[in-house]
Amino acid sequence: MCLDPLTAALTAATSSGGGGLFSSLGSLFSVGSGVVGAYSSIQSGRAAQAAAEATARQQEAAARESLRQGEDESDRQRRAGAAVLAQQRVAMAANGVDVSSASAIELLDDTKAAIEDDAFAIRQNFRNQAGNYSQMAANSRTEGANALSQGRWGAASTILSTGAKVGEKYSQWARDRATPRYA
Repeated sequence: MCLDPLTAALTAATSSGGGGLFSSLGSLFSVGSGVVGAYSSIQSGRAAQAAAEATARQQEAAARESLRQGEDESDRQRRAGAAVLAQQRVAMAANGVDVSSASAIELLDDTKAAIEDDAFAIRQNFRNQAGNYSQMAANSRTEGANALSQGRWGAASTILSTGAKVGEKYSQWARDRATPRYA
């Protein structure tokens, strides 16, 4: 006849022979401890996953904010550059330079190109930063999934080791019970 470890432990607890009640109570406590440990492992994994998900959401928000800041900063750079261009035109005209001449246009075009290069670099730096935040969010989610998996595997391990301990106690109980007693 095959008995599961829990049934064996309960049977042993009600038995009066060989080690009896105190040995069986130890088995019951082992089962209870195993169940609590397994539950704890799963809950820890879930909590770690929830924390990782919250971190990932914050990192994604930081990525969006970085993109917005990049747009704002590059627009500021363009506005500041427009003011520099206007000052250059005024300075050229004040010095008697024809602002429609080839050299003046070339100088203004060079300034415009430098302004656009700066604005592009600013935007690109913020995009890179946003990409880093997005990667960090993905890593956080992976860590959360790993923590959840680790919690589940820990629970399975706890259940298996508890089953083995209770099974060992049951085997000992069965051997003790099968051995004739001489009074």
